[in-house]
Amino acid sequence: MVSRRHDPSALKYFLKLTDTEHAIFEAGISLGAIFHQLVGMPVNLEKIEELEKALSNAFSSQPFRVRTEIKINVEKIRKGLLEPYDYGVVTPESLDVIVIVEYGDVRVKARLRWIDELGYPLMYIEEAT
Repeated sequence: MVSRRHDPSALKYFLKLTDTEHAIFEAGISLGAIFHQLVGMPVNLEKIEELEKALSNAFSSQPFRVRTEIKINVEKIRKGLLEPYDYGVVTPESLDVIVIVEYGDVRVKARLRWIDELGYPLMYIEEAT
């Protein structure tokens, strides 16, 4: 793991954060951005894999992101669609996202996915090492 941190001129805004707290902060920013930018976006169900790859690559370009994996569950979008209106939109239920962030010497794996028992798209930390 390469130890990466903010430029010293930006660190003054994060003085009281540990590297773990900062990595979790960065992961939260990423998950929130992904969720709020994608929900409601129209999708061509025939090209979902291409879209997932493009979105994953785009969101991986944010600072401190090691990997972003965006999966869209087509079955959760497809229900209720009728011809010729067979395009769908991304819903909270259809997203399954993993973001891996490295900040300093800390690696965080964060997740966004629909939790049926909560009826909610939960963002949470799976690992922090």
